[in-house]
Amino acid sequence: MKRFTKARWRPAVGVLCLLLASLAPAEDSGRDAAGAGYQDLVDLYRDFRAIVPPEVIDGVPDYRPAAMARQRRALDGLFERIAAIDDSHWPVAQGVDYLLVLAEMRGLQFQHEVLQPWRRDPAFYSVTLLGFGPKMHGAFYVPPLPLDSAEAVAALRGQLLAVPRILAQARENLGMARGDLARLAMTQKQIETRVFSQLAAEAEGVHPELVAPARAAAAASASFRDWLAGIESELPAHGGVGRDNYAWYLSYVLLFPYSPDEIAAIGEREYQRVINHLAVEEHRNRDLPRLEVVTTREAYDRNRQAADEELLRFLREERLVTLPEELQYDPAEGPYILPADRDPAKPGLFEPPLDLHFFFQAEFRDPRPLRAHNLPGHRFDALQWRGDERPIRGQRRLFYVNGIRSEGWAQYLEELILQAGMLDERPRTREITWVLAAKRAARLEPELRMQANEWTYEQARHALIERTPRWMSEGDAIAAFDIELYLRQPGYGVGYYMGKVELEKLLAERFMALGEAFDLQAFHDR
Repeated sequence: MKRFTKARWRPAVGVLCLLLASLAPAEDSGRDAAGAGYQDLVDLYRDFRAIVPPEVIDGVPDYRPAAMARQRRALDGLFERIAAIDDSHWPVAQGVDYLLVLAEMRGLQFQHEVLQPWRRDPAFYSVTLLGFGPKMHGAFYVPPLPLDSAEAVAALRGQLLAVPRILAQARENLGMARGDLARLAMTQKQIETRVFSQLAAEAEGVHPELVAPARAAAAASASFRDWLAGIESELPAHGGVGRDNYAWYLSYVLLFPYSPDEIAAIGEREYQRVINHLAVEEHRNRDLPRLEVVTTREAYDRNRQAADEELLRFLREERLVTLPEELQYDPAEGPYILPADRDPAKPGLFEPPLDLHFFFQAEFRDPRPLRAHNLPGHRFDALQWRGDERPIRGQRRLFYVNGIRSEGWAQYLEELILQAGMLDERPRTREITWVLAAKRAARLEPELRMQANEWTYEQARHALIERTPRWMSEGDAIAAFDIELYLRQPGYGVGYYMGKVELEKLLAERFMALGEAFDLQAFHDR
């Protein structure tokens, strides 16, 4: 990998620069001020975003070699343009915008030079939006029927008709498929086959024009799975990008200031720390009754509403962070459904006997730790994104560039509410916080070793199960989901803890710099 960089914006200070940017006035990013040439960066970013999506021909995104070669040539031209921009006298916030643009451009460079999901990863050709994970352009949501307009029916029909052509092109493109990735795609395609078959059955009485396209999509998905089953045993086993490439991605795309070895050391120390906290907490609570899981949707909704309202009230009253009034309990949110749980062959979530994965084991006992992660964590982030109109900072990041900050902030909040006293009267809930933290720390090594091609997917999955102290056993859906995601999206698994570590490092620096003038709410807000 070519290391396009400028000395002033070394990757070793990348994450901290991105975090420190929040300490500068937001409007700096939109002014020219000392940043002569900043508009050139804005124009370049617009042009870069325009080349990222592949060309779509008759409903099929074009990932064939000639199309990818054209995209790569266009990217090379943009690298020449950004190299000509002199950012040496820009304000910090504009310099960080430069970093963001450069990081995303390197992300696309990494897609072409290393990851090449259109050639290596059969699961990349997910035609439906069944959950997290890298997907081909144009993957679509399968809506419940009936649809409310002729336009919606026509749009869905066109998407279904494209599925056989998409998967036919996929077979031609996948000349570097990997065994682990092919096996994951086989599971994915089995689910999509059932989803399309169910759609065909439901369409018969309401939208008959969808029946044949849905059946054809199901048949194409089943055929693609059978094709993978016929070749997977001959494919290279490991699906990682290799140790050196992974280290490059962490430094030059995700802007990590740590090497894989340093991440491993920090992760192991964090694992030991939280296991110690869990052990002491469980000893302290040894005579208390354990929390039981809820078994009905009604009880789940009552618990979540109480948890959300208490959480938001606590954060506001204790002046921990300023939250907008529109951030409230949302009765429509419901439990997060994993891709595998969208399989029509599986029973409903609350249908007995309950088969609860790791996160539901935690949330169905007490939702507070995970609600801290998702409500003032991810939902608050989403509100901020929607209100940000800056030309660069206000765009959704590509290639997981913002994932470390986003997931790090969310995990940071789980421990914050414990330390700040919200769980003082909920000792068994404090145990949940430490179990969650242990599980997050336990997944660093599996990602590092998978990406170094030292472990297969199955070895990594077993390691995660073995090192998670509670509620994770063989067959756990979260273990399978997590390890797939961390194999297919480098940096995702290690990002939670390393983002949290960076936030804690920044807090320590500001606390010592400001002395008695330090204010925790002001720090979190800025």
